[in-house]
Amino acid sequence: MLAEPVRFDAGPDAWDAWDPQAIAELLGGIRARWFVVGGWALDLFHGRQTREHEDLEIATPMWDFDLIRERSAGYEFFVAGREGFWPVDGAGPAYFEYQQTMVRDPSSGKWRADVMRIPDDGANWICSLDRSIHCPYDDAVAVTPDGVPYLRPEKVLLFKGLQTRPKDQADFEAAAPFLSTESRRWLAAALAHTKGDDHAWIPALT
Repeated sequence: MLAEPVRFDAGPDAWDAWDPQAIAELLGGIRARWFVVGGWALDLFHGRQTREHEDLEIATPMWDFDLIRERSAGYEFFVAGREGFWPVDGAGPAYFEYQQTMVRDPSSGKWRADVMRIPDDGANWICSLDRSIHCPYDDAVAVTPDGVPYLRPEKVLLFKGLQTRPKDQADFEAAAPFLSTESRRWLAAALAHTKGDDHAWIPALT
C-alpha cells in the first residue's frame, strides 16, 4: 500500500552520521556490493579527514539493497524525494523514481546514512546521472588498507562537477592535484561529455 510522504528535517542538526569505519564494521562480511561515495570517499582517497561531513553516503546495486537493509535491522529506511520521505515498504513508484534511501535511528530520530540504490549490470559501475558512462568495478572502486571500499576520486568528482556547490569546488581543488594522469583525463572527458567542453574544471585537468 502506498504510504503518504512524511516531512522530516534532513538538515545538519538532524544527522548523527556513521563514519566509514563504523558502517564497514556494520556491513562486514555481507554478500552485497557497497562502497562509500561523496565527500567521505574523497577523504578515504586522501587517507585522512580533510573537512567535516554532516552525512555519510554509500552506494549499492538496487538488487543488493535488501541485504543491507536486513543487516541493518533495528533502523528505519525511507526513500527520499522532492515530496518528502516514504517508508521503503510503502514507497510504491517513488522507490524506483528516487535512488536515495535514508537510514534513521528510531531511538534518536537522527539520520545515520544515505544509501544510494544505483544501476548495475553485474560487472560494471554505471553513472546514475548518465548511464552511457560506465567502467568495470575494479576501475571504479578502491579499498582502503583497513578494508573500506570507496568510489575512486575521479568518479566522485564527476558527480560534484555537475553541481559545483562551494564544498564541491573545495573538494575538487583539494583532490585534483593528487589524481593520476589517467584519472585526470577520464574526469575531463566525462565532464566534457556530460556538461560540454567549457566546464570550468577542464583546464585544470588538462
